[in-house]
Amino acid sequence: MTEWKLFDGDTPYVATLDFHRDRERAPHLEQPDHRARLKRCARLIRGIAPASVVDLGCGDGGLLSLIKDIPSWGYDFQPSNEAAWAERGVTAERRDVLNAHDVPRWGELAVLTEVLEHLTDPHGTVKWVARNAKWIVASSPRHETADHHGDCHAWAWDEDGYRTLIEPHFEITTHLGLDWSQIIVGRSRRHGAVG
Repeated sequence: MTEWKLFDGDTPYVATLDFHRDRERAPHLEQPDHRARLKRCARLIRGIAPASVVDLGCGDGGLLSLIKDIPSWGYDFQPSNEAAWAERGVTAERRDVLNAHDVPRWGELAVLTEVLEHLTDPHGTVKWVARNAKWIVASSPRHETADHHGDCHAWAWDEDGYRTLIEPHFEITTHLGLDWSQIIVGRSRRHGAVG
């Protein structure tokens, strides 16, 4: 198991509103290297058939636009993403739920795609999500290391490391690699065994 903390101090700059305030919108659904991941996550969510979905760090709403038939909403604090929500026809709110650990409305399933590697405390976040959602769908790069990683990432994990991050709080039902990313689906251990 390998996990790399990629910042010094208590809070990585990449986890702050100051870092995200002037960043351009990232239309991942239209980007070939992200589109397959988002489509796979949507299929995995449909396979679970949750009553509702909350996307914590929903970006410009690309994944939410693929699951409009399921009651779903999202939160993101990057200002440039806000205009895209109306374009995509999704429900989202500009709010820093991840740093504050304050979600006004939870879904049965929580999405954290390409989110955990940006946070100050991904371990605490996974634990917090497990207390509030029955299911998780999370993704992260799978080939990053301390020496080779995105410059806006605060953490990196190999596949065993990512599993170790999620597994104490969720029983993992799916862990797959897709191109450069890895996707995990799990059921909260607080909500009983899978099956």
